[in-house]
Amino acid sequence: MQINITTRHLKLTNSIDFYVRKKITKCEKFFNTVDVFVYVILSAEKDRQTTEIILRSEKISFRLKEESTNLYASIDFVSDRFEKQLRKQKDISKKVHRKDKFAIFKKRNTEEVFSYDTNRYRRRFKNKNFRNKYFDLQPVMIKKTINKMTNLNY
Repeated sequence: MQINITTRHLKLTNSIDFYVRKKITKCEKFFNTVDVFVYVILSAEKDRQTTEIILRSEKISFRLKEESTNLYASIDFVSDRFEKQLRKQKDISKKVHRKDKFAIFKKRNTEEVFSYDTNRYRRRFKNKNFRNKYFDLQPVMIKKTINKMTNLNY
């Protein structure tokens, strides 16, 4: 993670630099790549102290801005929002990944498993005269069901 700090109408002291880097590096745990750029812009205008964070990486990018009367307070607010946003982004990516896993699992199971709903056919042919054969309805592999159906005597 590369952190660039820019100041406007303000002198960057060692304590401010250390404080900003300490707050931002806490969020480093959300990334496993090196290609993450974080730009921190600190500005001061009359009574307002503004902190802005811009994050750029290959997958996500966003911008957060917070104003306060105290510079350290605005850094705290924006770093909390920054961590929240990263956590939210991580949860979203986990959910998408999990959905993809289940979709593949369901697709594989529908190809391999054969199921049969007799209740639907009973209702449909309620008044018709024909012979019913009942058997246990359990998920079975396709080859086994084909063997069972060929062995049935009509």
